[in-house]
Amino acid sequence: MSRKIILAVTGSIAAYKAALILREFQKRGWDVQVVMTENATRFVAPLTFQALSGQKVIVDQFRDLSENGLDHIFLTEGADALLVAPATANIIAKFACGIADDFLSSLYLACKVPVFIAPAMNDRMYLHPATQENLQKLQERGVVIISPQKGELACREEGIGRLREPVEIVEIVISHLEKKQSLKGFSILVTAGPTREYIDDVRFISNPSSGRQGVYIAEEAARRGADVLLLLSKASPLKTFVKTEYFETVEELRHRIEENLHRDIFIMAAAVGDFIPEKKEGKIRREGELTVKFRPSPDLLKELFSTRRSNQIVIGFAAEVEDPLIKGKKKLKDKKVDLLFANPVGSNRGFATEENEGFIIYRNGKVEKIERTSKREIAEKILDALEKVINERA
Repeated sequence: MSRKIILAVTGSIAAYKAALILREFQKRGWDVQVVMTENATRFVAPLTFQALSGQKVIVDQFRDLSENGLDHIFLTEGADALLVAPATANIIAKFACGIADDFLSSLYLACKVPVFIAPAMNDRMYLHPATQENLQKLQERGVVIISPQKGELACREEGIGRLREPVEIVEIVISHLEKKQSLKGFSILVTAGPTREYIDDVRFISNPSSGRQGVYIAEEAARRGADVLLLLSKASPLKTFVKTEYFETVEELRHRIEENLHRDIFIMAAAVGDFIPEKKEGKIRREGELTVKFRPSPDLLKELFSTRRSNQIVIGFAAEVEDPLIKGKKKLKDKKVDLLFANPVGSNRGFATEENEGFIIYRNGKVEKIERTSKREIAEKILDALEKVINERA
């Protein structure tokens, strides 16, 4: 069956690479419909894409529309995805803010198929807080961001903002689409973020976890067709399109998990505190020295999953300051989980960062080393590993 993608080209110096992206899709048997912004036509003529695709290129919101004038509503029907490559800071901002003042931005708002965005711009523009916030908004809505590369930019400076190579972009899009239904039929519970334990009515102990890794795992699992429930810490600043319930303390998290023990897969990425204050009352006054007595918090992995249905799968996490692989292997054995991701924390790694590294450890002893990369890519690798476990059991 023929597959179709809508390739949207915006006004970047990298617009010429869109022709190579078009060709790569065609090599794989895809039909390509090209949409261009007015600014994009200043870099590459629409005739180029029309000749390559064999289809009329849509540029103007009114002049290029069909008789019914509703192409921005119906164009994606029959398409598998919308890919914007290259994507400028301007179109990213329009998408994030819901502005619809040209054909492409109107098309995005009416789009019901997966959306992929491949940014290309100067590194200062890409790293500006406004651009990063807009990209974060789009990710929270399910848009897949194909991150740019570090390299020589149009201004002849070195930096991040260079469009990914056409072959890579096409492979990423197709890989995502092929994975879309790979977890359909599975119900998954994901926990994310730190617990808080109060030492009095206004103060608590916690940890720096943002919940980012767990949120990205939940989103990727949902994209692959799973029925996902995310248990997210109230302390996490993140928003997501995945169905979410919230917890604060270890006991609240335990209760939420117990309500969902019927699920098929448990991905326990929450950063659960190891100790709970024995007492919590009033407000401790600053009067002399303070001693707070703690007791160990419940070991949720051991308590809730030491016995489970034979077909249930549990994934654990181990954040370690030293020897994450050694300690991760021990934790996998002690907790009897099926898969474990062990990662180092500290020195701008692990907690509250956009990147991570570590080891995926399988129950059979196999280990996959993950070099430092984005947490979204790590989420994909962890779910790829989960699918291997599922396939081995089938």
